Amino acid sequence: MILEQIRADGDRNLAYLIGDQSSLEGAIVDASYAPERALAEADRHHLTVRYVISTHSHTDHIVGNAPIVERTSAIEVMHESMSHPCRLRVKDNEELPLGNLLLRFFHTPGHIPDHVCVLAGNKLLTGDLLFVGKIGGTGSHFPGSDPRQQWQSLRRLMQLDPAIEVYPGHDYGVKPSSTIGHEIATNPFLLCKTYEDFLYLKEHWAEYKKAHNIP
Repeated sequence: MILEQIRADGDRNLAYLIGDQSSLEGAIVDASYAPERALAEADRHHLTVRYVISTHSHTDHIVGNAPIVERTSAIEVMHESMSHPCRLRVKDNEELPLGNLLLRFFHTPGHIPDHVCVLAGNKLLTGDLLFVGKIGGTGSHFPGSDPRQQWQSLRRLMQLDPAIEVYPGHDYGVKPSSTIGHEIATNPFLLCKTYEDFLYLKEHWAEYKKAHNIP
């Protein structure tokens, strides 16, 4: 399996290339502002791009889709609840073949209602749900966001194999990737035992970061 993490400008956005080495089929996830870089990585690995996938419909994650579709005729893939037009809509727990790989989609609302995480092998692309040591935002700046749904979505990820690698949609943490186990053990939001504690931390995150020297 091929996984390339690609710096995509914007607000430290990260795009991804997933590839199956046997079939040489590939998928680009959250192309963001760097579709040309993602396509260059696909060319470097001699991959045919079959899909361009968005973890959610915020502009900084879908803005690069159109150039990729124009260049490759890739199928645009989004969650079934997404209002943005696309050729293929996926449901929760649906699997999509990519050569000999299976891409599994988890519907993980909270940051936005149409959010999904994408599991490929032991690598989980978490979009704006889970960052390294942090989580995605909710509140008035994120229409449709819901902290309780976010809590539930995060608890769902915590049931996965701790060895699964985490690849977020932004490089907001101390490093650009992690594991489920590491996040369970160290992420302040995942350490919360109750939803009330989680909500309190969200509401007082600025003070918490300052007190614990978190950038």
